[in-house]
Amino acid sequence: MRTSAFKKSALITASAALALAGLMGSAGSAQAAGGGPGGATNIRGTDPGNTDLMIERLCEQEGSLTGVYGALNVDTGEFKTRDEYLRDVVPLWIPAGPWETFRGWCGYAQASTWSTKGESVRVSPWIGNRGSKDDKETFVSSYSTKTFAKKSVGASISLSLAKSIFSGTVGGSAGYEWGWEKTSSFERRSEKTIPPCTQVAVTWTPYQRVVRVNPVFYVEDYEWDKGDGLKTVHSWRDRGYNTIYSYGYYIDGVSDKLLPNGQPDGREDKWEQKLDPKTCA
Repeated sequence: MRTSAFKKSALITASAALALAGLMGSAGSAQAAGGGPGGATNIRGTDPGNTDLMIERLCEQEGSLTGVYGALNVDTGEFKTRDEYLRDVVPLWIPAGPWETFRGWCGYAQASTWSTKGESVRVSPWIGNRGSKDDKETFVSSYSTKTFAKKSVGASISLSLAKSIFSGTVGGSAGYEWGWEKTSSFERRSEKTIPPCTQVAVTWTPYQRVVRVNPVFYVEDYEWDKGDGLKTVHSWRDRGYNTIYSYGYYIDGVSDKLLPNGQPDGREDKWEQKLDPKTCA
């Protein structure tokens, strides 16, 4: 029996499983087109229009109990949400001419994960030595971990969506030092030598983990009408696959890594800048 409730539940379960499976995959960039996360089929380059933006707009809609809806003009590649279609094309939810309509569910399938270095930041005040000999000073440095998410296309990702994708067991379930929304900080004191006519500060380079997901769309119904009656199938454009994604649309969750003791993982360095000799002894 094909029921919406069953399919919605199945997709949610599948998304959770995909998240774990993806974390066990290789590090680096997203998988190559054609072998998508969770068995989804890449439609980028095979269907007309900007499929990255189509999937982004389709899945950014607020879902209903029956899923999310979209319409594709197979001649021009133009995509419309249900509200746009009812307003601009036909005031009924039926396919018309080159417009084909579809309904289904969106999920977020894990693609890959890798480690990287974040940008170095200054974590202490500058202390200058305007004398003619080395000086030693005690530096107080502090830092708090950071977490953020970004999309490859479309507007910035909402905090609520980012939380729904990356919070919980994602990342940590595979043993990675995943610090999503786990705030950790330090304050340290260290003595450093300051050369003559130089100012010094302490910098911190955080080590980070990136987790990439590809939004995927599970087709519940796909319909068209070329003048010989309504046709309804349950795969994308009747091609035999019912889970699609577009290779160029992905969401990255980035989090500072944590050490086993819960402290931020990274590297501390001394940053030196020469002062104007006219201001020094």
